[in-house]
Amino acid sequence: MEKSSSNLGGIIETVTTRSYEQYCAIAKALDLIGERWTLLIARELLSGPKRYTDLLSGIPGISTDMLAARLKGLEEAELVERRTLPPPAASVVYELTAHGRKLESLLRELAIFGASFLDRRKGETFRIQWLAFPLRMMFRPELAKGQKLVVQFETNDEVLHVKVNDGAIETDLGPAASPDVVVAGDISTLALTARDRAAAREATAKGKLRVTGSKEAIRRYAEMFGLR
Repeated sequence: MEKSSSNLGGIIETVTTRSYEQYCAIAKALDLIGERWTLLIARELLSGPKRYTDLLSGIPGISTDMLAARLKGLEEAELVERRTLPPPAASVVYELTAHGRKLESLLRELAIFGASFLDRRKGETFRIQWLAFPLRMMFRPELAKGQKLVVQFETNDEVLHVKVNDGAIETDLGPAASPDVVVAGDISTLALTARDRAAAREATAKGKLRVTGSKEAIRRYAEMFGLR
């Protein structure tokens, strides 16, 4: 739900324990989303509605109490809303509101900035669903009009698949029923190639990234994701 600037100040006072108390757009934004974990929750929700347990497993290191507190604050700020899925699922899920989805452009710029520092250190965790955001950044919808394609990404025991349908893209955890293209590699290679077209081409040439499927399907995948 869209909100007017007239009630934004009241929302900030309600959902934050600390405020910069500055009449500045950046400070106001940080009052809302500057707390630790908040933008990572938004990252998870950008790919679609998630159950509480999905969010908990997708954000390693966050405690149940902290996740509950952050979700409550985001709901009060009208950036996130809760709804119950229809039967037979009947699960409660969280999803971004129209206002919350505006965070995508911010996260896009953060991803570009952070990519320069993405050197994996010992002990750092990885979830394959984190590839969803950079893949959407690389996707070229204008080259996928009128086309359908299912691409599956695999690393170790984790699987993510992407469905392209007439210029739109959807990502989901787990294997696809019948993928047209399968892209497999180690964690570091997949993470690198999902954000860097040149790196993807080089990794494929060196055999670090294994891409299988028909020549036509692989050609369309490479074209749609700017790898040609």
